[in-house]
Formats: sequence, C-alpha cells, structure tokens
Amino acid sequence: FFFNDTATTEIYTQAFVGSVRCVQETDPRDPIAEYQKESIPGAQYFDIDAIADTSIPYPHMMPSNEVFIANMKKMNIRKNDLIVCYDHLGVFSSPRVWFTFTIYGATNVRVLNGGLPAWKKRGNIVEKNGATAKSRQNLDQDTADAYNYSIDKNKIADISFIHKIAPKIVKKELKHCIIDARSADRWAAKVEEPRPGLRKGCVPGSINIFFKEFLSAEGTTMKTVKEIKELADKKGVDINNPITAYCGSGLSACIPLFGLHRIGAKKLSLYDGSWAEYGAVPEPKWNLQNLNKLN
Repeated sequence: FFFNDTATTEIYTQAFVGSVRCVQETDPRDPIAEYQKESIPGAQYFDIDAIADTSIPYPHMMPSNEVFIANMKKMNIRKNDLIVCYDHLGVFSSPRVWFTFTIYGATNVRVLNGGLPAWKKRGNIVEKNGATAKSRQNLDQDTADAYNYSIDKNKIADISFIHKIAPKIVKKELKHCIIDARSADRWAAKVEEPRPGLRKGCVPGSINIFFKEFLSAEGTTMKTVKEIKELADKKGVDINNPITAYCGSGLSACIPLFGLHRIGAKKLSLYDGSWAEYGAVPEPKWNLQNLNKLN
C-alpha cells in the first residue's frame, strides 16, 4: 500500500499525483504555490475541489464518471498505471486521493508514506513548476479502455443511507460501524464547528476515532499495521463488518479508511457529505429512547 523506496527511472514513467488542493478550514497554506515551488519529478497537481461534482453545495464531492475520466485523460493517468499519491504535510490529503482512484477502479494505487517531507529527507530530488508533469500531459492518448474508470457507488454513502442505518446501529439491530474522524471535542459537541451555520454533535451510533490516532507520534506517517490493529481492537472496530467513515468534509475520514484497509477491512465506504452536509440538514425525529446522549 505504501511506496517507501527511493525513486527509480521506472517510477518516473508512471503517475505521481500530489499536493492536493484541499486544506483545513483555518489553514493559510497555498497548495498550488507549494506544488510550483517543489514537487516530486513527474508529479501532477490533483485538485479535489476541481475534480469534483461542483453542482452540490458541499466541499469536494466525488465527481461523475464523465468528469473524472475527462480529467484523467487530460492528466494522462490510465487505470492500470502505478499511481502514487502524496501531499506536502506527510499523510493528510493523500489518502483521499488514494480512495478516489480506488473507488473509480484504478488497479494499483499507493500512498507515499510521509509525503514530500519524507521524500526530501531521503535525499531525493524535487523539481519546480511541475516541469516533468507537463511533458506527461503531452503524451499521445491511449485507447479508450485505458481510461475506463467507473465509480463503485457502494463505496460512497449519502445522507439518506446514514439516516437509514444510524437508528438501527443505536438500537443494536445492525452491525455496521460509523467512524467519526473529527476531534473528540467536535464529536462530543463540546466545541463549535469551524464551518459557520453547522450544528454541533455527531451521527447517532457513531464512534469517535480522531484521524490523528492512525498517525505516528510525529504526525506525518501512518502507524504500523500492528499499531492499527491494536487501535481497532481498542475502539471495538470489527473489520469484518461494514465500516463507514466521515469527518468535516470527507477528507481526513479517508485516513482511517486507508488504515483499516491496510489491516484487511474490505467493506469500507465514505460518507462524502460528512458533517458539512449532516450538520446543515435537519435530523429525522427518531425515537431513540435517549440511547445516544450526544444528539
């Protein structure tokens, strides 16, 4: 799942995608400027706010097949390429791109553990202004089958699905784990949401595993498989049952999805709208008999 080794000539002929656009709500970073300043040779800038369904009023929602295919043709990234995702922080937004490529049917997608900081620490070269990536975009287009991406809709949960399963989880009528990857204080409604107009709280029946719990102590690399297994056991996550993750906007939730994927979880899905949608839409008036004290 990781690409941990130093670069080779062969890897340059494949597809690096990095420096994804989305940053946290209060983050002053300019990811485009960061990409132009330094990137892995051959890496292309993956803009999850542009390669998205912009007709929906929530951040970076998954795009239609047509939009995704058009962008992959433009970037010359084929379904069967080795695709390595990285970001400038270490491991933050790259799992979202990993998840995106995976659910659209890409066959060999990896995350660069530690991202650009780890790449540079190993002494690997970087380039400015995506110079090598530009030459990749000018390659002759391959056959149509090479870009035959198609989203697996079972991997994306919408709000109606969440509303359907939440009361069943609360009443222990359904074995389905909903993971809230936001901070514990946000999950427990102890702090205001960073996005204005959203109510506090969590999805009924969800458990809280802050995405940072999947990261190493320095916060830039993933924990080991052994550590993630221990975390899952501690939190009561059965990887044989369906698991749906959400966060503030559908970005950091992909970190627990990636981590659980590494330890063998198969039935994984993302609530794409996440709290940006759930916290803005009135909740059904369930009779939950106060089983969920946080809502």
